[in-house]
Amino acid sequence: MAIKQHTSKGISQVLQFETASLMNISFISDIAEFEVFDPALNLDFSIKIDNQLKYIDSIEPDTILKVKQMRTTRNIIDISKIALNIIKKTKYFIEKAFPDDSLILNEFGFYDLSNARKSQIKLMMFLKNFAKTTVNYKDKLIAKGLTQEFIDEIEKITADFEQANINQDQAKKKRYLTTGLRVKAYNDLWKLISNVARAGKLIYENNPDKLRDYILDRSPKKKPAKVAEKTVFQGFVSNAVTNEIIEDAIIEIDGTDYKTITDNNGEFIIENIKPDTYNIKIKAFGYEEYHQANIVLALGNQSQKFNFRMQKPK
Repeated sequence: MAIKQHTSKGISQVLQFETASLMNISFISDIAEFEVFDPALNLDFSIKIDNQLKYIDSIEPDTILKVKQMRTTRNIIDISKIALNIIKKTKYFIEKAFPDDSLILNEFGFYDLSNARKSQIKLMMFLKNFAKTTVNYKDKLIAKGLTQEFIDEIEKITADFEQANINQDQAKKKRYLTTGLRVKAYNDLWKLISNVARAGKLIYENNPDKLRDYILDRSPKKKPAKVAEKTVFQGFVSNAVTNEIIEDAIIEIDGTDYKTITDNNGEFIIENIKPDTYNIKIKAFGYEEYHQANIVLALGNQSQKFNFRMQKPK
């Protein structure tokens, strides 16, 4: 039976990189025979493959980009908690300075706060207005006990929140763009190595040992040594009331280093997990922290998807 060639579809990027590296080594050693068969398959072609491998190796791994994105998201959540606490304390002095004055309270945005805290953009706009209005009325507020240092802190937390929002957006864009670059880079690499594989199949069709070097499916023929069996944890996170997906939710498995973040479809996946029973927590901007205990991740659950539904703060 003829050995079939395979496309890159279904082959992991790690395996594609390894396959291309090993095949290029064989290609260099057999370069004379390839060049006789097809003059275009020469040393320059091998250098092109090598340069493509180096380019791919220079692209920042998605695991690192995902961690950076999670850090910016966690920073947003942490800063928002500090900001809401500052607003709560400032409100005490505002109501003391302007008792029962609904117009001024509205100027500070008090009646919009409940809605604003559920959206990053809305909270950012609320904070900017709140800081500006606090400065406008600072003399009356200071007269009632609010300090200048606290007013400065309001302005600082507003600036911090705005910068954190920018950092998160940049991290998401960089990951998205880098993913596109990586996919294209691997596609280009596979096209190059496929040319070598097609020619090698013809050159060494009567030499099984050499032919093996130019088969794109480089999975081992011998039974691999037994490795620890792992499972996956996957699913999506949504709004408990509206069923809307929640992007950038951070999923963490307590007591482990396992963590990830939902994509723009609200989906997540953590692979290579030891089968066990776990407790998880989920954080997302504008939502109450979610906890669930005793989630069983067993072998053979690759098709199982969990749906976690989060509540907005009351």
